[in-house]
Amino acid sequence: MTLSLGLIALLATLAWLAGVIWFLRFFRAPAIEVPGRVTLLLAVTGRTNGLPPLFAALARQTLAPRRMLIAIEAETDPALAQVRELEHLLPFPIEIIIAGLDETRSQKATNMIAALAHVDADDDALVLLDADILPQDHWLSWLATPALNGAADIVTGYRWHALDAAGPGRHVVAWLDRSLALGPRFLAAGLVWGGSVAISRDALARMDLPGALSRTFSTDGAISRRARALGLRVLTRRAVLLPTPPEGGDREAIAFKTRQMQIVHVYVPSLWRWLGLALHAEALVLPLAVLGVLGDGVALGFLAAVSAVGLLRAALHDRVTQAVGIREGVVARAAQLALGALAPVTALAVAWLFWTSARTRVIRWRHVEYEVLGPEEVRVLRRHVPGSAA
Repeated sequence: MTLSLGLIALLATLAWLAGVIWFLRFFRAPAIEVPGRVTLLLAVTGRTNGLPPLFAALARQTLAPRRMLIAIEAETDPALAQVRELEHLLPFPIEIIIAGLDETRSQKATNMIAALAHVDADDDALVLLDADILPQDHWLSWLATPALNGAADIVTGYRWHALDAAGPGRHVVAWLDRSLALGPRFLAAGLVWGGSVAISRDALARMDLPGALSRTFSTDGAISRRARALGLRVLTRRAVLLPTPPEGGDREAIAFKTRQMQIVHVYVPSLWRWLGLALHAEALVLPLAVLGVLGDGVALGFLAAVSAVGLLRAALHDRVTQAVGIREGVVARAAQLALGALAPVTALAVAWLFWTSARTRVIRWRHVEYEVLGPEEVRVLRRHVPGSAA
């Protein structure tokens, strides 16, 4: 039994390590950047500490956006006042759209549908972004170029958590999310992360995004499903790995990751099952630790091997952190190295985090609670004040 457990756990953690190594092998700045007229679309709610640095980062982009559409649910949303306070930071025009409410889809989908009505023929590409990212100066050019030059129909990236001042819960969330960001690409082939998406003009015309979003909870899931149905070319660009500073404490971080995994469960159940299998295979290191305490030398050997691989994964994660432009302090870096080395504790915590997404009927997103019965079976249960805790 010890040999079987040890081999499964070691192979699982080696598979995650292989994903990191493969990612770093091809992680480089793109060789081609092209000009184009790009409109940004930002759906936002509540006041957020991340909005001022986001606007400052957008002002520094090497590819200047044509304009930005900002979609807000109501004039009473605190986001409206904050956007008006900050719009002077941007060297390009913004247009604020008040979306209104709808009870049969997520508020983000409602906001986006309202903003999409303002996209016109002068746009070579549309870029969707989230309010919690802190993009590098070359982000927009690197993201939009394949959509502008015809290399892809849709281009997407992924987040990379910045962890200075983060608590233990957020560190565990980041460990899982960083692993997913660097994991085998075939598992997530064709999936779109809505925090950073470029859509070419031709693809936008074919997709009928308002229709795709009309009954959905997850805008990412709906865009991915529509792209697959149309056979569009979706490119996940390794270079577009975006610093995402922490906002809120451990409770907010866990709620965030739970919701993300719930979305995967609803929209890509096969991927959710694969992730569960991989994470539980790695969690078999816990009984190895128990057997080692009881004096099983083989179990101790496997435990040492898994911990060494975990420590190497953490060190390589740190290389990626520096490569995307995040300079974390000693405490944050040491915490991630500890998570890698303490394999039994980390694997168990990550497996528990996975199971928080097993129930998907009720999902809270920002200030709204939804009943989600399927990818296109959604209704609003209740609304709280915009900007209240997630």
